[in-house]
Amino acid sequence: MELLRDKVALVTGAGRGLGRCYALAMAEAGARIVVNDFGGQLDGLASGEDPAGEVVREIEAAGGVALANRASVASWSGAESMIRDAVTAFGKIDIVVNNAGISRSVALVDMQESDADLEIGVHLKGALATTHFASAWWHEAGPAPGRAIINTTSAAGLHPNYGGQLYPACKAAIAALTMGTAHELAHLGVRANAIAPCARTRMVGRSALVSRLMPPTDGFDRHAAEHIAPLVVYLASSKCRFTGRVFAMEGPDVATYTPWSVEKQYSQPGGWTAETLAEAFSAHGEQAEHVAFFPGGAVSFRLPSGRTLKELGQAGGA
Repeated sequence: MELLRDKVALVTGAGRGLGRCYALAMAEAGARIVVNDFGGQLDGLASGEDPAGEVVREIEAAGGVALANRASVASWSGAESMIRDAVTAFGKIDIVVNNAGISRSVALVDMQESDADLEIGVHLKGALATTHFASAWWHEAGPAPGRAIINTTSAAGLHPNYGGQLYPACKAAIAALTMGTAHELAHLGVRANAIAPCARTRMVGRSALVSRLMPPTDGFDRHAAEHIAPLVVYLASSKCRFTGRVFAMEGPDVATYTPWSVEKQYSQPGGWTAETLAEAFSAHGEQAEHVAFFPGGAVSFRLPSGRTLKELGQAGGA
């Protein structure tokens, strides 16, 4: 069934990995695809390769319709060119999949301005820019059903822990951006959702810990990137009922997330002082219970971790 027949979709970072799987699956579902890929390395720097062109040729060989866009999502004008290419070639834009990503895993104490500029530029600014130019075109065209924005967050952003904090910060911001976008663009017929994919990709390969959690297996490989594509097709289709939501997926498992919610409320008639706050919080647990979707499925854990609290105590912070 061609769930996306007559739709026009932009997929950023579509030359490899998850983005390539999304582009191929959406083309198979009937969409015409703008395949965007800068051809960058994992650190965001140019590689000189042309993965966008390769995916376009794959789509065309399978009988689909696609064109390549090689701009960087970190460039405001580059994002504009992606929407312009879609409208010029296909007459409209219906779906934006913000998938492009890089990884500059660097500790806070070692971080350089260039690290922040690249990571924020590709992830957060990139998603903002494509959303801006798509929404501007939708505003000009007027309300219509069947429009969708699908952003990419991560368990690293939904449950920040150890490791470089640039990537988690961007991914957390993208989850918030998704919820706000859902409110702001609903009157134009746009559904905005985010996915936290759990799959073996080039980026995962840079982390020895995560790679160990996603070993290749015989038979059904729960960590294969192509398993995430059906969720993207669903969220882009008229069958999707949701907006402003976050989904996680790994192989046979899919999960829905709730937004931030209040854990407990305290009240003090007449207002608070630092001393009364200290008294009220004296019996409140230092850790909060969470359920996260990590490799292997949903697991319960606590934040901050026991290790974090122990290290704080050892440093004299408790």
